[in-house]
Amino acid sequence: MTAGPVNAPPSTSTSAAPPQGVEQSFAVLGGSTVTNTGPTVITGNLGLSPGTAVTGFPPGIVTGGTTHAADAVALQAQNDTTTAYLNPAGQTCTSDLTGQDLGGKTLVPGTYCYSSSAQLTGTLTLDAGGDASAVWVFKTGSTLTTASNSSVRIINGGQPCNVYWQVGSSATLGTTTSFIGNILALTSITLTTGATVSGRVLARNGAVTLDSNTIAVSVCGAPPVPPVTPIPPTLGKSFSPATISAGGVSTLTITLSNANSTAASLTAAFIDTLPSGLMVVAGSTRSTCIEPFTAGSSSFSPAWFILDGSAVGLTGGSIPANGSCTVTAEVTATVGGSYINLLPAGALQTSNGNNAAPAVATLTVNATAAGTAPTLGKSFSPATISAGGITTLTLILSNPNGTVARLTAPLIDVMPTGLVVIGGSTSSTCIDPFAAGISSFSPAWFVDDTSAMGLTGGSIPANGSCQVTARVTAPVAGTYFNSVAAGALQTSNGNNAAPAVSTLTVQ
Repeated sequence: MTAGPVNAPPSTSTSAAPPQGVEQSFAVLGGSTVTNTGPTVITGNLGLSPGTAVTGFPPGIVTGGTTHAADAVALQAQNDTTTAYLNPAGQTCTSDLTGQDLGGKTLVPGTYCYSSSAQLTGTLTLDAGGDASAVWVFKTGSTLTTASNSSVRIINGGQPCNVYWQVGSSATLGTTTSFIGNILALTSITLTTGATVSGRVLARNGAVTLDSNTIAVSVCGAPPVPPVTPIPPTLGKSFSPATISAGGVSTLTITLSNANSTAASLTAAFIDTLPSGLMVVAGSTRSTCIEPFTAGSSSFSPAWFILDGSAVGLTGGSIPANGSCTVTAEVTATVGGSYINLLPAGALQTSNGNNAAPAVATLTVNATAAGTAPTLGKSFSPATISAGGITTLTLILSNPNGTVARLTAPLIDVMPTGLVVIGGSTSSTCIDPFAAGISSFSPAWFVDDTSAMGLTGGSIPANGSCQVTARVTAPVAGTYFNSVAAGALQTSNGNNAAPAVSTLTVQ
C-alpha cells in the first residue's frame, strides 16, 4: 500500500452522526452468537438477536447494563443498528483513502471512504480542532483490520461517541489494539486478546467474538458552555414629588435592576448619602430587596436598612433575576434650595458586578408660603377643678394645606410643675396606621409621662385637624399656665408659628 499524507486536508463537507436508537445503550450487540474467552469487562448492555447463544459470561462480566438475548429489546437494538448502518450511504466522501493505511495519519472531521478493505497499523489521530461535536465517519467496502498494538486517539476536544466505522463485511481488532468509535459491521466483529474499545461493537448478522477485552459505551457529553460574563446591575433614582415646600416631604426611590438570569446579591453595604440639608424622616426607609429569614437563623439576614438621618440604603440583600427591586425613604428639608442627590458608579456592589453609571436626581425645595404652616391650639375641659380633681387637656393640630402634614419630630407638651398626667390616659386621632411588613406600630407612639404628653410621630389630615388628649390632675390649688412654644409642632408642611397657651384653675 502507498502511504497517504500525514495531515488530511480540511473537510469540504459536513459529516453527520447516524441516528441513534435503542442500540446506543449497547456496548456489544451480535446477530448470530456472542462468544467470550477470559475476563472481558463490558460496560453497558450486552445483546444478541436473532441468535440465542451468549457464552463466556462468566468469566466475562457485564457492568452498568443488562444482557438481552433474543428478547424485544435486543430485536429493537438490531433494527436501530440497521438504520444507523445504512445512514452513511448518503454521506459524500470527504476523502477516498482506498489503498492507504490509516496508521500515521491525522484526520480532521469528515467522511472517509475505502472502496474495499481498510487497514490500521500504528496510530490514527483524529483532530477535532476544538469542536466537541466534531464527527468522523469511515466507510469500508469490505473489511476493517488493525495490527497488534495499533491505536486510535482523539485530540483537541473530540469525543469517541462521534466516531463511526461502517464495515461492509467483518472487523478484526488485533492484539492489544486501543480502538475508539462505534463499529457497525454487516457481518461479524472479532476482538483478539487484550483489545479495548471506547465506543460500541455492533454486528448486524454474524458473531461477536471476544477474548479478554474491555468495551465501554461512550456517551457524548454536552458541549462545553462558554463562560457567561454577567451584565452589571444598573441604578436609577427619583424624588416624588420633585418639588416640595420647606419642611415638606418627598419620597426618594432608588431602583436596583438586574438583567441576568441569576439573582444579584449585594456584596457590600449599599449607602446613598444625602446632600447637606436633606434629611431622612425617621422610620420611613423601606425596601423590596430584603432577603427572607435565613434557614435556622432567628434574625433577619443579611439585609437591614441603613438607619441614619443623613443616608438611605441597605447592609445586604439581593436583586431578583431578570428583575428589579427598590429602596425608598421619605426625605425633608427645612431650607429652600436645589438638592442634588448622586450615587456614583460602583456604589452598588453585587455578585453580578457593580453599577457602571451614576444615578442622579434633584429635589427642589421652595420656601414655605405664609399662612400654610400648621397651627396648634389647646384647652382644659373643665377649665376649673378642685384640688385632686381631673380635667382633660386637648391639643388641636390643624393643617390648612391640601396635603397631609406629617410630623417630622416628636411633639411634646411639658406640664407646669404640680400638674400631673394620669398614666395611660393619653390618646390621639393623629396616629398612623401600621406600616406594611413592620411588626411594630410605626412611627407614631404616645409620649406617656406623668410630666408630659404628646406624640413621637403621626400626621395631620389635609385641610383638617386631629387632636391629642390626656387626663391631668393637680393635688395643690393654684393657677397652672400650660404653654407649647412656637415651632414645637414640626411637620412636612412647616412648623407652628404661634405658641398654644391654656390656663387651668385648681381650687
